Amino acid sequence: MANGGFIGISYVPFQGDLISEYLGSGTFTRSKSTGTVLVVAGGGQGGSSVGGGGGGGGVILTPSSWPLPASTETITVGAGGSPSTPKPVQPPGDADQGGNGIDSSFGTALIAKGGGGGGTYFNTGGQEGAPGGSGGGGRRWPSNGGGSGDQPSQPGDSGTYGHGNSGVGGTGPDLGPPGTTGYGGGAGGAGAGGSAITGGAAYNVTAFPSSYGQGGYYAGGGGGGYQPGTSGNGGGGTATTAGGAGGANTQSEGLANTGGGGAGNDATTPQGQGGSGVVLVKELDVTQNVSGRWSMNDILEAVKAGNWTN
Repeated sequence: MANGGFIGISYVPFQGDLISEYLGSGTFTRSKSTGTVLVVAGGGQGGSSVGGGGGGGGVILTPSSWPLPASTETITVGAGGSPSTPKPVQPPGDADQGGNGIDSSFGTALIAKGGGGGGTYFNTGGQEGAPGGSGGGGRRWPSNGGGSGDQPSQPGDSGTYGHGNSGVGGTGPDLGPPGTTGYGGGAGGAGAGGSAITGGAAYNVTAFPSSYGQGGYYAGGGGGGYQPGTSGNGGGGTATTAGGAGGANTQSEGLANTGGGGAGNDATTPQGQGGSGVVLVKELDVTQNVSGRWSMNDILEAVKAGNWTN
């Protein structure tokens, strides 16, 4: 038979790498005993009032020899930071600090931490960036530092294979006369820490095709807000994009399903929200495109199309 002896819709089985992509939560059942797993958490939201950028979500990338669970595994994909997500260093009554991104996970063995929210101004002074997978940038003012990047310090394989970096503080002066300069700090990215107003670089994942993520890049930090002017560049895959990274200039939001952090507010535009995370699993040399179990409607449609093998 042309389809290798299978009864059903005519397919040509082949052997190749199988990639399972999760843009939202779900379950995973293995085809092989080992595989490569990428877990990216949601990026943090940028801060307001010339705030710091939101940190990139934590990234976990296992080797191809990582043991996949024999039973069905629960997958959780974290949302990006927003006004409704936790603000761990926010003082009572302050609503403007960037919200942290939400964790993503592959069962309980791999937990990527959400990116830290960017620091902002409140009535009693400046505010630092929040810790997270990568840390948020601090609000405009040198004493308000960036949040720590905590993914590499997580327990077990979440830290062993984890990537995340710290954000940096902003610079003054504080609320001075028109025309004075100052900016919020760049947030940390999974590939590098923030630097001045620029978000830290995204992490280049070469274990998966570049058609995933933003050209293969994930979880860059958001650029800090600037007074006067626009937000700094996010840590994107290239110098001209904010993809896989935090908001930048004309793109204040972190890119969805890359874990990018949002840009800090520049005193005139809204603070950028973080991009959601993603989970990818790659298994090598899996037999695919084989016949299976079909409903009567499947059979009828296949017979009518001349695509049924007895």
